[in-house]
Formats: sequence, structure tokens, C-alpha cells
Amino acid sequence: MFINKYIKGAAIMLSALTLGSCASDYLDTPTHGTISAEDICKTPETARQAMLGVMGRGMAAPWSDYDFTVGQEFCQGETGLSYYIGELPGSDCFVNFIYDLAPSWVIYYNMEPGYLTAGNYVWNIPFWYHEYAMLAQVNDVLAGIDNAEVNDEADEIALRDFTKGQALTMRAHLLWRLLQVYGPRWVDSNNGEKPTIVLRTSPNDPQDMAVSSMADVLKRCYEDLDNAITCFNAAGKSFRTLNYEVDLNVCYGVYARVAALKNDWTTVRTMAHNARQGKRIATSAEIFNGYTSYNQNEWMWSPSFEAIDNFIYGNWCTFFACNAYGALNDRHTLTINRDLYKHLPATDERSNWWMTYDKLSGLPAAMFYSTVAVNPETGAFKNDRLLSAARAWLKERKPANITGADAYANATTGDQTTSIVRDGAQVKFWCNGETGQDGLCEIPYMRATEMYLYEAEACAELGLTSEAQNLLKEINVPRNPSYTCDLTGQALIDEVRFYRRIELWGEGFCWFDLKRWNVPMVRTAWKAGDINSGNMPVGVECNVPVDQNLGWRHGIPSSELNLNNLVNERVPGEQISQGAE
Repeated sequence: MFINKYIKGAAIMLSALTLGSCASDYLDTPTHGTISAEDICKTPETARQAMLGVMGRGMAAPWSDYDFTVGQEFCQGETGLSYYIGELPGSDCFVNFIYDLAPSWVIYYNMEPGYLTAGNYVWNIPFWYHEYAMLAQVNDVLAGIDNAEVNDEADEIALRDFTKGQALTMRAHLLWRLLQVYGPRWVDSNNGEKPTIVLRTSPNDPQDMAVSSMADVLKRCYEDLDNAITCFNAAGKSFRTLNYEVDLNVCYGVYARVAALKNDWTTVRTMAHNARQGKRIATSAEIFNGYTSYNQNEWMWSPSFEAIDNFIYGNWCTFFACNAYGALNDRHTLTINRDLYKHLPATDERSNWWMTYDKLSGLPAAMFYSTVAVNPETGAFKNDRLLSAARAWLKERKPANITGADAYANATTGDQTTSIVRDGAQVKFWCNGETGQDGLCEIPYMRATEMYLYEAEACAELGLTSEAQNLLKEINVPRNPSYTCDLTGQALIDEVRFYRRIELWGEGFCWFDLKRWNVPMVRTAWKAGDINSGNMPVGVECNVPVDQNLGWRHGIPSSELNLNNLVNERVPGEQISQGAE
């Protein structure tokens, strides 16, 4: 058992991360062995091993290892947290499995008033502890690394600098994550004065600590990232050997993400540009391979693809890839919102990430809005003609490198009670392996195209019109040779936002982006006989205003309020003092 003094009352939930300074076995991962607590920063190499633990096991650790899950579906570490927080309540990526089996979950899908701010639902609580658990280990490394034993050998000194840069980058990343969820939008923050999260930067921090302002947390992120850049440059070379390690490029990318949270567009532009150096936009062959291998040319940071690091049921894709265990056995389907999809030109290759009715030849559009052919409660196809056409299209879209099952192979026949195929079903994410249980698919943490999009967004916001237009062309022409852009002003900003939603669909960004853009979340329901209606079940139709749940803020969990006597508000600064439950 590993007891983190920041959050002692939740220690039983955190044992898998093996984080905390009073452990006998500080780091315990299948790939990187075990390090005792007293040896964390004994040498630059032991500090590196500790950071490999937090970047590898820590980022990918299944929640089920904490005994903190209601089922196998809810256990995919950073990638899963990104999806359940950053996609599920957003507008663009609908997953049927919860709604079909438990319609009461609409209160989360639609962010009904008071739900997020209550701070005690199934995804809010592990997010808090997941991030603070990793933060504890990072702080332990930073507290000791300057005193790590070196023999004045250049490589040892360089490794110490590089590892310190990694730790500083990770701390900024974790604080950014916490602000995304528990903090306000910058435009709602009174120039950063609103209180947000507990800013823990030392293993000697007391359990009782007040929350810090958004400005103070962001200041710490900026300082950490500036110092990380200095450390990486001082190292003079990269020691990165694993896909899940951060390096100078990732540091710049985290900087762009943090600055975007503050609407600091000058910094976003610079850092996003720096981050993508040495990388490029993915080719069609690379982007349409099902996300089953690390793309050295475009991906910057990802979970491990190694079998020894494969958590199987703890892998997000085991449940949500189109040919994985969840799709084949548990009726999981990820669907794009037609309200978004309908604005994508048919000539854009990315349109083939989704099976939509316009691609199923010989079938009239009205058929897809008929209760005879479609289940009106779920939107799933129940007509043999539809299912046959869907099956043929899906078979054609299977990437050549995929050795596993076809997309939705067990779900393209049957009636309304068994079919899960619906208008907008995704084929962006695939698994290799016969059953999809091996999890050989990963959603990247960061890729270069995200940085191109941040740079374009910053240029559009700064009024650098031609630069933003050219970046959009660089991003989109490889997918749509006829793409051009002559938009200006708000229309140009909206264009960047649209293509960010398309390109990063399903990768954990939608809800976070809608929140920082200060725009409502909208889903339109499927309506019988109306070919201009949406494709969402009527139960998740909504238009969530920007001020709902106090500006889309999650409440601090009860256990933190119970343990930390200086935190007594669910949503700090919002004048709702609910006390510890």
C-alpha cells in the first residue's frame, strides 16, 4: 500500500500508481522494475526510472487498480480520463453503451444543472486523485534531483538536466489538466483572480492547504515550462527512448496548451510552432491506419504499444475501437454528431472516418429517418437493406494493416434489439488481434497536427489572417486537395475551430475546447420523417448554455473537503459552500 500524504484518505484507491514518499517499493512497473523510496533521486538514472514510472505506468494506469471503478469500461488512465471528461459530455462524439443500457446517464451527457458541480460522480473523483497522485511523485523527483550523485561525467549531468526537464513538464501538464476540469474559463476568472485548485509543489506541503487562484497556478505552469526548456537545452541531447516520455518538443506543446487556457495567443503561436518542429502532417496512409502503431513522423507523445505495458481491459480502445471487444461483444458504438459532420465537404478524406447514410449507395435518405428501418429510441439500423449496405461499406474501409475482426462484425445483422450500427458510426480507431482484447491501439496524448491547429487558432485570434489561412491549407489540403480558405475575422476563427473538432474527433478534446471557447454544447435529435434532423437519440438532445454548472466547472470531491480543512467550497469562488459530506 502506498500512502500519499496529500490525500491519505484515498490511499486505497491509488495503490497501483505506487506514488508516495513513505513507500517501501516506490516504483513498481513491469517494464522498469522497482526503486525504493530513499533511492528515488540517488542518481540521475534512478530519477529517470521514477519519471518513467509516472510517464508510463502513471499516465496509463487502469483505474480498476485503485478499486475505484464501476466496471471494466471505466479504467483507461489518462486516455480514458480524457475521453470520459473531455469527450463524453461534449457535443461531437456520442457513445451509445451507457445511454442504451442506462438512460438515466443523460444527466451527465447533458451536464444537467448541479451535476458537475456536485463533485461526487464516477469520473470526477478519480480524475482528482489520478492527477494529484502523479503530481506527488513528480514533486518528489523535483525535490531531490538537484542533489543526485554525479561523477562529473558529461552524460550523467546531461541526464540529470533532461530528467529534471521531464519532471517540470509533467508538473505543468498535470496542473493544466486540473485547471481544465476544476477551474473556470479565463474569461470568467476575473483576469485569473478566481480560486481554483490546491497548488501542491513540494513533498513537504501540509495536508491542509487552501486553493490558489487561476493566475497563480498558470504562473507556476509558465515558470515550470520555462525552466524545463532551460533544462532540456542544457542537456544538449535527448535521452528519450520510449513513446510515452516527454521531451523538448512535448514541453513546447504543453506550453501551447497551457497558454491557450489563458487566451495568451502570442505565446500559443510561438510554442505551438516550436513544438511541431521536426514533425509534419500525417500522410493519408499514416492517418488512416486505425491508430494501431506509433507514427514517428506526426505523433509526439503517446501511451506504450509494447505488449508488456498492455493493460487489455484497461485500454480505452478495448472498448471503443470499432472492431474491439466492446464493439463486438458489448454493443459499443462511437458516433459523430451529424450537426458537425454535415459541414465537412464530401471531398475531404476524413469523411471516411465515419459511416454515414450519404455513403451507402442506392438507399434514399428518407429511409434513414423511417421508424421501419431505424430504431427511433437509439438510432440503430434494424432493416436488412441498411445493415447489408453498412456491412459492405465497413468491409471496404478496413485498413490493410488490421489483422483483427471487421468493424462491428457481430453487430451488422439482427433486429432492433441487437444491432448497434447507426448513422455516423466511427471507423477511425481500430484494434489488431482477433478479439480486440489485446488493446493494440492507442489514442496519442499529443501529435503535430494539434500544434498546427493551435498555431492557426492563435494567428486567427491575433488577426494574422494570411498566416492562419496558410496554416489551414497546410493542414487540410492533404485531406482535401480542393480546400481553400479566404475567410477573415470571426469566420476564420470558426473555421479553425471546426477543423480542430474534425481532426481531433474522439481524441479527448471536444468538451475542453467548447469550454475554453465559451460556446454552448448542442446536440440535435433524430426525428422520424425529417431528413434535416440530427442523429442523436432524443434523450441526449440538448443545448447546454455556457453558464450551466457554474461555467462547466467540476466540484472538488468530498474526500478532499473531508481531509483538507482549508478547502470548504465545492467550487471555489462561486459562493456555494456545501461543506464536506
